[in-house]
Amino acid sequence: MPFLFHVGPMLLSANRLVLLIAVLPCVGLWLSGRAGRVRIADIALLLMWAWISLGLLVLEGMDAMLMPGGISFIETMGAYLLARCFVRDADSFYAMVKFLFWVIAAMFPFTIYETLTGNDILMQMAKRLGSTDNIVWKEPRWGLDRVQGVFPHPILFGVFCGGATALTYYVLGYKTSKLRRLFQTALVTLSVMLSLSSGPLTALIAQLALILWDRVLSGFRQRWVVLSSMVATMYIALEIAAKRSVPAIFIAYFAFDPWTASNRLRIWNYGTESVMNYPFFGVGLGEWARPYWMSSSMDMFWLVSAVQNGLPAALMLQLAFFSLFLGIIFKTGLSERVARYRTGYLVCMVGFFLGGWTVHYWKVIYVFFMFLLGSGAWILDSTDTDDAPNGAERQPTAPPHVGYTRPRESIPQNYSRRPPAPSRRRER
Repeated sequence: MPFLFHVGPMLLSANRLVLLIAVLPCVGLWLSGRAGRVRIADIALLLMWAWISLGLLVLEGMDAMLMPGGISFIETMGAYLLARCFVRDADSFYAMVKFLFWVIAAMFPFTIYETLTGNDILMQMAKRLGSTDNIVWKEPRWGLDRVQGVFPHPILFGVFCGGATALTYYVLGYKTSKLRRLFQTALVTLSVMLSLSSGPLTALIAQLALILWDRVLSGFRQRWVVLSSMVATMYIALEIAAKRSVPAIFIAYFAFDPWTASNRLRIWNYGTESVMNYPFFGVGLGEWARPYWMSSSMDMFWLVSAVQNGLPAALMLQLAFFSLFLGIIFKTGLSERVARYRTGYLVCMVGFFLGGWTVHYWKVIYVFFMFLLGSGAWILDSTDTDDAPNGAERQPTAPPHVGYTRPRESIPQNYSRRPPAPSRRRER
């Protein structure tokens, strides 16, 4: 929801207001064990926030630290713990994905209209009701207008829709007809494409490629091991043979046009130089060093944290991401249903990881990313063995004799609990 309003000196959005109300109850539920075991990712994100706050205190002082530090806690731990506490099983995960899909489907007619005419009806209606983000100027691409929708920028619209691509295919599509699964995935895919932004398109292509790989080699159990080995081998070969680093190569080739590619290479070069100059606390609220003609925008989520808050904060963010990602990969004993949901979650996270090297996740999309990251942690605690289709009533899994009492009315009238006396004629 695009509405903005002031509460004293604080500028709140709709998602910040929700998280402000929910964060303390979620912390309480997490500490009480209602969100399952405390995970490495939980502690890593908490340490990341603590380091960010410490850096702001050292660089900017107490007054300048309080508000950014508080907002950082709300948007990081609030969004993450909201998912940890309330997405706790396959059914709630399915309900979350279904709601996400219907949000995108509801926006779809407005999305088509905006890309064809350039008129953002949703944002124009929102502006009549209250204060919102501005409608940004977008250079048309391929004769189409880049869709902004209710988001601050078309890039964020694309990232939001892209977060549902693999989830729609694997979660909503589990045990449904092939036609329905493809139709729903195509609707989400088209929404992502109409953002006409290289970051969301990179994440989309990666997800579709992984879905295709999984589909074509579905009968080969070691397909993910083979793919991981191929990627690792290619990475090592490029590091040895190429004149540029692998991130620089990736940034150069996964851009919408040559100018975007060269600009992101400059961001990578000057950004990494800034990290080397200020490795502990970053630049804080200050500006990072760059040529005067370069924009202050840094389209690289995984680098922004290191530049602004230092390497420890960036490493804690990576630790949180990969501790969940790898832990879920190696989780065993899952039912068919949960295993499919796991694949959808992992493919979604691969999209976010790759997209984060070409775009920055800020404002509501940062909150969205943290929520989705936490929404898969339940898989680590899953003991679900029910393979019922989506929406089907779950049947009890305990055997009939466990905790079972036979109804009195079902006992025959001539039934006696005393064993029958032995026959004397047989003894003779």
